[in-house]
Amino acid sequence: MTMLAQVPNAVAANEVPDLGPLFDDSGPLPGTVGDLIAIPDLAFTTASGVACRKSRGKLTHSVACVGNVVGGPPGTRSVSLGTVAADGNGPAQFLPMAPDGLLGDPAKVPLIMLAPGHKIVFWDFSPTESLVCGAPLGTEVACVLKAARDNGAKSNGAAVTHGFVIAAPQSEVF
Repeated sequence: MTMLAQVPNAVAANEVPDLGPLFDDSGPLPGTVGDLIAIPDLAFTTASGVACRKSRGKLTHSVACVGNVVGGPPGTRSVSLGTVAADGNGPAQFLPMAPDGLLGDPAKVPLIMLAPGHKIVFWDFSPTESLVCGAPLGTEVACVLKAARDNGAKSNGAAVTHGFVIAAPQSEVF
């Protein structure tokens, strides 16, 4: 009987990528959590063809990526990170299927290239409230949500960090 090695689905806080030094390709940022409802959806691709989309519902926001999730668990086709307003909604997840219509209608959802060494900031209210995706050198794409708290979780007011990193030899979610 062959045993498959468990792929960790969490990383230590000191392994969260620092996207701060990357070149910023962001447009105007929302000023408050209340302004998040006005953030348009945005689709982006990486140099190797991973396709991602930041989308929003009435209160929720998510970043999902599909493509070659190098170093992900066997059968992984996508990864997803969700938020409720600017609060965390638990760790990111590897998924076996891509969300339907991920990129949406190109006429309604802008599609941009996320170049290596660049980032897109979706919001940055404080050191503990931000959502950023970037392509640090040696990494396909990383998305990091810093939230003041997890929605519905007993975080005792402590800030949380969730996200994902797609990179060889091992992709990770946290």
